[in-house]
Amino acid sequence: MFRQRLARSVHDVEAWLGLVNYAKHVGDDALLHETYTDALKQYPSSGQLLASLAELELRRGNIQSAETVFNSSLFSVPSIELWQCYLNYVLKANVDAQGVVSQPERRATVKQCYKLVLDNVGCDREAGRIWADYIGFLSSGQTSAPYEEQQKTELLRETFQAAVAIPHLKVEEIWKNYDGFENRLDRATAKQMLSRTSPSYMTARTALRAMNRHWDAIRRYQLLHGIPAPPEWSPREIDYLDAWKKYLRWEMENPLNINDASALRRRVVFAYNQACMALRFYPEIWIDFAEYLSSQDQHSDALAKMHSASLVLPSSLAVQFAYAEMAEKHKQPNVCKQVYEKVVALARADIDSTKAKYTQKLDKLEKRLAQIAAKKKASEDKQEMQDTEAPAETPLADSDSDGDESDDLGDDSGMDGNSSDASGRERDAATVAMERAKRRINVRVVRTKALMEEDLCQVREPYTLAWIMYLRYVQRAEGIDAVRQLLRRPRSDPPGYLTYHLFVSAAQMEYHVAKKPGIAAKLFEFYSKMFSDQPAYIIEYLSYLINSGDDTNARALFERFQGTSTGDSGDIWSTFAEFEYSYGDLSSITKLDKRFIEKFEHESVLTRLAARYSYLDVDTVAVHDFGFPYRKDHRGDGPGHGGLRRPGDDDAESGNELAAIAVGSVTGRHLRKEQLLAPVTPKRFVRLNTSALEEYDPVIEDFEAPEPMSASYAGGGSGASATEMRPAMSPSTPSTAQFLEQGDVLSYVAAAVSNVDPQNFDSRALDVDALLDAILQTRGIGQQQQQSSYRPLAYMTRQTSHGGPHSRPPVGRGRMSRSRSKGYSEYDDRHGDRRSFGSTRKSPHRGSFRRQPPYSRSSNGGGGGYPARSGGYDTRRVSRGGYRDDNGY
Repeated sequence: MFRQRLARSVHDVEAWLGLVNYAKHVGDDALLHETYTDALKQYPSSGQLLASLAELELRRGNIQSAETVFNSSLFSVPSIELWQCYLNYVLKANVDAQGVVSQPERRATVKQCYKLVLDNVGCDREAGRIWADYIGFLSSGQTSAPYEEQQKTELLRETFQAAVAIPHLKVEEIWKNYDGFENRLDRATAKQMLSRTSPSYMTARTALRAMNRHWDAIRRYQLLHGIPAPPEWSPREIDYLDAWKKYLRWEMENPLNINDASALRRRVVFAYNQACMALRFYPEIWIDFAEYLSSQDQHSDALAKMHSASLVLPSSLAVQFAYAEMAEKHKQPNVCKQVYEKVVALARADIDSTKAKYTQKLDKLEKRLAQIAAKKKASEDKQEMQDTEAPAETPLADSDSDGDESDDLGDDSGMDGNSSDASGRERDAATVAMERAKRRINVRVVRTKALMEEDLCQVREPYTLAWIMYLRYVQRAEGIDAVRQLLRRPRSDPPGYLTYHLFVSAAQMEYHVAKKPGIAAKLFEFYSKMFSDQPAYIIEYLSYLINSGDDTNARALFERFQGTSTGDSGDIWSTFAEFEYSYGDLSSITKLDKRFIEKFEHESVLTRLAARYSYLDVDTVAVHDFGFPYRKDHRGDGPGHGGLRRPGDDDAESGNELAAIAVGSVTGRHLRKEQLLAPVTPKRFVRLNTSALEEYDPVIEDFEAPEPMSASYAGGGSGASATEMRPAMSPSTPSTAQFLEQGDVLSYVAAAVSNVDPQNFDSRALDVDALLDAILQTRGIGQQQQQSSYRPLAYMTRQTSHGGPHSRPPVGRGRMSRSRSKGYSEYDDRHGDRRSFGSTRKSPHRGSFRRQPPYSRSSNGGGGGYPARSGGYDTRRVSRGGYRDDNGY
């Protein structure tokens, strides 16, 4: 199964990993080795696969094969995994029976190996463990003389100082070890040594935090298996590329403040090499890397890097063209020609393979059609022969014949008729089946040809572009005569291999480089016969004649090709109309407009006037005088003016508008380049006229308190007076109108709720949500205060005979209640506290605020607050989550 998937696509990473896991599961080392070898042909820069292959060879005892892997890949693949595998191999080869490296010769070998590894990947973010192991290896060395101890100390100090100056994951741990190392040697000099190294350590630790952010982004978008794959330009792949590019820019900004230019360059080159491993199939990374090397005057390295990129991405035109241009800069014409010849050959091979694939399919279908036709012809011939050889019909018996004989004859003739009808039906059924099969095959033929043309378009353009770039290089390097000689090669290609762009480029080169408009015109005229069915080529030819001042031939060319289908010739008419309007006489313009109106259904005198009275993107007449952008009958685009319909847009106004909308168009109308790139002008857009609008400023009357409630109703028969129980305005409290002017919304709400007459109760009066909406939408409300100025009378006169202001009321969980002696408050059984309201606190309810004074929260009970309505009716109140009623809503 995995091999079948790999046969369809060699870059199916999931199939490769599945095959590897299968080989590990069955324990087949030979299959595993074969899989690793085949996978590395597609991903030779994968450190993960290389390290796995080297470990497999070492486990199997193939030391020479493992060393071959190390020698061929260590210096070209800066993978920490591969280098760690190499280090483990060297350590294992030099340890003694006790598992330590004790002999001086072997210690020298291991020491050189550590230096080699750290020189190549010591600046990696995950190289901290190698630094720590190296320091431990140096510390374990035995010395026999004072000078050897001194050398060991100096080497350890240098290693510590180098390790703490690099932003790796173990930099803080190594710094702590270095601090202990210096203090164990000499506390007097330790402070001096540490202070000298501390700035580089602090810089590395700060840089590590920024580096972790970049690497977190890289890991977030990286594929789970970590093996590079050709991009399909999904959002995840684009984010992955952007994360790498941000990290590379961060490295080039020198966050470690490295003063040595060569050291900084080595660090940036290492980062680019890591990016090329991870983004192996992304051309821009290779090109950016080469450009960076060129900017650092490393021209030979840049050219070598582009050579490597051309081998990795042979089908990437960007890489090949950049490689050729870099070789051209360094005066290497042989390399340039080799690159261009390679690109042309590969593009030509793609076209040949595409044509061969579909030609094979078409040949099979044609063979099936031929077989059906032969079978049908054989059936017809057989039927014709049967009809020819059939005996003449038996004459009818005489009238005086025997009746039995007549009956027998009648029965025989009936049987013959039935068999004849059955065979006829069989022939008809066979004919119908053959016709049905023929129709199905014809449909498949049409579909296959359409697919072939679609695929050829995709490979035809790269082939044409490769020739155009090749001609440009030859013109720069050898001149126009060499271009003419080279152009003979693509001209000999079969029809359908090239697009018209190559011949337009060659003709323009004759005009602009050789300064020979006659040759250019001949080329245009010659290839107009080949591309007469492509209006884009005719427009290029017409534009050339207009720009070269050949008005006569321009008009003749227009008359020759203006008679094509309406939809295809619209752009030709538009191009010629712009020329005629700019440089023709009035009689010619009038005749052209008349022909315009006769040819195109949606053209009129008005649209022609708008087109005539415009230039480039200046559409003042069409926009302001005729109002085309705002009229349904004149929306679209036309030649030289915005808001006009382009000739050939008949389909867009038909019933099937979706079928008429083309890619790159707006509402089915084609937009010209100058319109798409034109700046946005405010005068073209409709703006709301606010001059006729009036501000909403309602008049709010002063609040009038209702009549006092009865003592029996308000107090519930407890003996409390109505004045004591009903909140009232204090003499220093402003009116409700002043509450609104000051922005004290909750005070206004509390006053409105507390003074509702229970005898004439209206639930709408207590709809606090609707009341708040109406208040908050009032434009006359002033700035909000920091503290409410409203105080209920119950709070001001709450010293009664029932325990003072901090007694706990006998209420349920979270209920707003009223007591004769404790005023109005809210008690929350869940938190054991009491709250009332006044100072500003943000509430999630409709973006409003709730107010709570400094005295409003107490752990042992609380002061007064906004009152609930008396009489036992359900009310809305303010709680922790905003305004809620007794049902918790």
